[in-house]
Amino acid sequence: MPATEEFKGLRRLILWPAQAVVILYVVLDAIAMPVIRPLLRWVAKLRFVIRLQDVVAVLPPYAILVLLTVPLAFAEPAKIYALVLMGKGHFAAGLVTIAMAYLVSLVVVERIYNAGQAKLKTILWFAKLMDWLTGNRDRLFAWVRTTMIWKLSVEFKQTARALVAKLRHWFPIG
Repeated sequence: MPATEEFKGLRRLILWPAQAVVILYVVLDAIAMPVIRPLLRWVAKLRFVIRLQDVVAVLPPYAILVLLTVPLAFAEPAKIYALVLMGKGHFAAGLVTIAMAYLVSLVVVERIYNAGQAKLKTILWFAKLMDWLTGNRDRLFAWVRTTMIWKLSVEFKQTARALVAKLRHWFPIG
């Protein structure tokens, strides 16, 4: 086998875990974001959050990067701990722990990233990583949107919304 073929095989082997992470991210994002998006919008409007974002925006790029890692350094072990709790029979405590860990990491990291995105993109390796991640995410979303399950889920969503609208019309509240 020529050296270039070995390199391509090795490259595929190395990229496979990264692609698996991106796919997992896309799936979790698709599940969590419809629930979390309203919360993110509400948090973004809070006065103290706006002030904190202003503080983050004036920091140097690597300081912003460190701020991004701090909530992740706490939230990721908390998620693992939550799974341990659930495994030991403390399902409710584990569920609350994992929900809070996801909520804190998503809300805090999203606000820090939003505030410092322009400066973070001045870090060449970070900009390339984010471009690669978003490119893979966008390609994966494009593929998912071509599948029959996506089309069926869109139809189900439209049917559910129409039903809710009819119910609101029939049973007005307030």
